[in-house]
Amino acid sequence: MAESDDITDLVEQFMTVTGVEDTVAMCYLQQSDWDLQSAMGNFFDSSGSRHGSKKNPISITDSLDEGPSREPEPTNFNFTVLSWNVDGLDGRNILERTRHICHIINSRKPDVAFLQEVIRDTLPVYQSKCPGYTCKYGPTHAYFNIMLLKNSTVKPTSELQCIHFQSTQMGRHLLCQPAQIKSKIEVVLMTSHLESTTKCKAERIRQLQTVLTSITEQPEQATVVFGGDTNLRDSELKSIGGLPDGVMDAWEMCGRPKEAEFTWDTQFNDNLQWPYARKPRLRFDRFFVRDGQGENRLTQNCFELVGLERLPSCQRFASDHWGIWCEFRHKANRKF
Repeated sequence: MAESDDITDLVEQFMTVTGVEDTVAMCYLQQSDWDLQSAMGNFFDSSGSRHGSKKNPISITDSLDEGPSREPEPTNFNFTVLSWNVDGLDGRNILERTRHICHIINSRKPDVAFLQEVIRDTLPVYQSKCPGYTCKYGPTHAYFNIMLLKNSTVKPTSELQCIHFQSTQMGRHLLCQPAQIKSKIEVVLMTSHLESTTKCKAERIRQLQTVLTSITEQPEQATVVFGGDTNLRDSELKSIGGLPDGVMDAWEMCGRPKEAEFTWDTQFNDNLQWPYARKPRLRFDRFFVRDGQGENRLTQNCFELVGLERLPSCQRFASDHWGIWCEFRHKANRKF
């Protein structure tokens, strides 16, 4: 293991060459056993394979002082989705962190944003600071989930549905929104925040089974995209036999990128003051996708983490979770 001064120097060199944030640099360096050349090689290999260029960082969001916002080129990507547990239960810097999340949404312009752990105090911020979006939500008890649908690309085709988990002790539920993307792709959008903590494993698995059943019961012609904080451990998914036939995990379909694996990562994200020596790294936040038919078929093209930069004013991250970003390609439009 490298000494702390050496680590700092390696991180700074990696950041200078690649242009990424410190958390991304540390992730690559740690995976490469602190070998700088190997870490940079892995970074550029991953960046080039997914973006066709070795100049674009793969896991960094726009900072507050950057120039024009970037939006995926319509010839490359047809549909972009962000899912993020925004940690509304942490009252520290809550409005500042919320405004930063709104900035990221407005800069990256996802077609859909699924947000979990929104609270009543922050809901008006998302509604007012993301003017290009329609905000959909169910019950607003304590903390809850919302969907932000981009007005120019996503049109709801029926009312929002809310499925309440009957035995939840934490007020958890599943939101389901049928919609059309760009007036031609039929989708069903879903988000949820499954029961938290190790001791609630049985309830979380029951909720997961409800989610997966809901995905498989949607009209077969539509593509179904679920994004949310599942709080899942891999062993829990394995205990029910894995995902149903036809339902895919977007991170796995994008090649299981190591730098985007852990979405709740107490080794690199210090918003939560973890009091124990062991620093857990878990893939709580996930996208599940069921393909549609014909013109409604989408394929996952890219999976990234967002929110890896510290807010300059408070030196904290926007949330104790990283956000997850998935880009889809309309299969009927693919060119080889």
